[in-house]
Amino acid sequence: MLGCSSLAIHTTDQKNLFARTMDFTMEPDSKVIIVPRNYGIRLLEKEDVVINNQYAFIGMGSTDISSPVLYDGVNEKGLMGAMLYYATFATYAEELEEGKRGINPVYVVSQILGNCVTIDDVLTRLEAFTLINEANAILGFAPPLHFTFTDASGETIVIEPDKTGITVHRKTIGVMTNSPGYEWHQTNLRAYIGVNPYPPNDITMSDLELTPFGQGAGALGLPGDFTPSARFLRVAYWKKYTEEAKNEVEGVTNLFHILSSVNIPKGVVLTKEGNTDYTIYTSAMCSQSKNYYFKLYDNSRISSVSLMDENLDSSTLITFEWERAQDIKQLNKVNVKS
Repeated sequence: MLGCSSLAIHTTDQKNLFARTMDFTMEPDSKVIIVPRNYGIRLLEKEDVVINNQYAFIGMGSTDISSPVLYDGVNEKGLMGAMLYYATFATYAEELEEGKRGINPVYVVSQILGNCVTIDDVLTRLEAFTLINEANAILGFAPPLHFTFTDASGETIVIEPDKTGITVHRKTIGVMTNSPGYEWHQTNLRAYIGVNPYPPNDITMSDLELTPFGQGAGALGLPGDFTPSARFLRVAYWKKYTEEAKNEVEGVTNLFHILSSVNIPKGVVLTKEGNTDYTIYTSAMCSQSKNYYFKLYDNSRISSVSLMDENLDSSTLITFEWERAQDIKQLNKVNVKS
């Protein structure tokens, strides 16, 4: 697995939005899932213990195991969040800490969205858990993860389970990718503060006048590879300089454009085993409307599901399967040969 990228933005009409890419070498049986109130989210695979969630939430995830695993989502109070890969750095406990409850890392997003409203709530709830090194039934191991959450105020945090314990970054720029840790990425930004959208000035060397080849020279030096550090820099740059959206639709449009800078086509990034890492889906969501937007690798049309238009007191999960066929709008008559 390569990893993912995420960011949070706001609009001039006070909408807070969050988006992420899901990059993976395999495609789990995923779908859009609405988890109603009081559904009950599991803590560990090895124990038949669930916690009834106070709040309904929507996101992308899997129902292949005993409790829904959401990779990202937004709840009815406007809290948004996601899990991203944190290879070689994520550290989980082998034993339960005294006075705490154990939780499988893949259930963190579901537990937080089901029971929290603000970032302070997230941190308080997280204090009650020990992240346990328990294999995930889908992957066969405990995936190394870190987490990001954004509440209705727009505050965005990064949570990283490291060797020294749980590290929480509260003052963030609202961007996250993968290893190394967030603090390293934030420090690395300082090497690129001179990158901006403006073209450089013409210069003269002896009698030779030198001018840029064309537009875009202002961003010269921004790395174009798919490492976590390069993706972090591109998302941060695009977030900084993309024109601010006026409303939710413009905000969602901006998010999909920004994350297009880190979308991975099949075949351009390979593992040592020859498997291809690629962007399976890109999702976006709004804290105020509770709308969930997504597009797929095979279908680039943006689809939307509204959390608030469903029965949030349902006794069962509400799911929406992926429509994988490319949805192309034909603007003139297609000649069909017999």
